[in-house]
Amino acid sequence: MTCEDNTFVGINQRNEYLRLVCRTVHTLLVTAALLLSCTALQAREQLRLGMLHSPKGVGVTALFCAPESGEMDILTLRTDFYGLLSGRTRDVGACLAYTHDYILWTHTGPDHRLRLHAGAGGQLGYVHDFEPGMFSANDRQLLRNPGGMASVTGNLGLCVDLGRRFTLDVGFSVAPGVHLRTDRRTGTLLVSFYRNGVFNAYLPQVNLMYRF
Repeated sequence: MTCEDNTFVGINQRNEYLRLVCRTVHTLLVTAALLLSCTALQAREQLRLGMLHSPKGVGVTALFCAPESGEMDILTLRTDFYGLLSGRTRDVGACLAYTHDYILWTHTGPDHRLRLHAGAGGQLGYVHDFEPGMFSANDRQLLRNPGGMASVTGNLGLCVDLGRRFTLDVGFSVAPGVHLRTDRRTGTLLVSFYRNGVFNAYLPQVNLMYRF
């Protein structure tokens, strides 16, 4: 195979990857819209909508909670930055997560309200998974393709209502599950435990939301 053939194959692979990412993001957006629509039908629930910031990625979060309820529903759509910040890949993944949380503790002050919450749910995405070699001079690139991911999700957070309209939520999540991908070198289909869902559980997630 000539250099031109290799270049052509590489371009085709990149274009196919971009098409797959676009389809995945579109599917996740449609799923998020449907979940938001279904959740919004629940009576007397207050919506908090805002931006998520984390070393894992950035995205949007919608939180639904009735004023005096002991439960909340949290829907998050975010990018996945694994391998990007270290320069090991240029591929950006996408994740959609939903959890149903229970309020474990509440404290109300003159100008704020604290809620400690925890719960579980599920997560879908198209992401890279953990590969060794981050600090190796001879193995800088992620060798395997990104792939589909499905997991259960556990969530723990502290929600702070500030003033009349703003809410700050700081939390951690764990997502043990499965990862399905293709080996870039051999084309073999691989199914494995989604290690980043556990390895990155220590990374915080910060949401700044507006209360409607």
